[in-house]
Amino acid sequence: MIDFVKVGSRIANLRKQSKLSQEELAERLFITRQALSKWENGTSIPSIDSLLEISKIFNTSFEYLLCLGEEGSLDIDPDDIFNGHERNFVIQNIIQGKIKVDIPNVIYQMSPTERLTILKGIKEKKIECNYEELVVKLTESEKKYLFGGAYYVVQKRK
Repeated sequence: MIDFVKVGSRIANLRKQSKLSQEELAERLFITRQALSKWENGTSIPSIDSLLEISKIFNTSFEYLLCLGEEGSLDIDPDDIFNGHERNFVIQNIIQGKIKVDIPNVIYQMSPTERLTILKGIKEKKIECNYEELVVKLTESEKKYLFGGAYYVVQKRK
């Protein structure tokens, strides 16, 4: 999976090193400055044709621009797991086991949809975590999703 934020940052750094403004690079790529800005801030990604042209302009490889083969260099800040990375990229890499985080201590950083995606990964045994620490940080509907009726039976017995 490609991290749009990291790719955008790489394009911005190459542009700045070459002392080009966004307007100048956009003109060379036959795009708007706004499109280039979206690439650089990670909200969209260039087409393959644009990536190839950027590779030529900056005399670099396509693989370098897309940050391919750099999975081992993921810097994840436990205080802000999404800092410097596209959100979906982080969530998918957590599920795939490429990013290791303490789920109970970072789940508060996730949107409801991201939380549900992580809970699905836990339910399908793709992600391991400490259930006792996690359960106190979940909403009632999340507990019901993850544990079904079993959670409520355990709670009533106590």
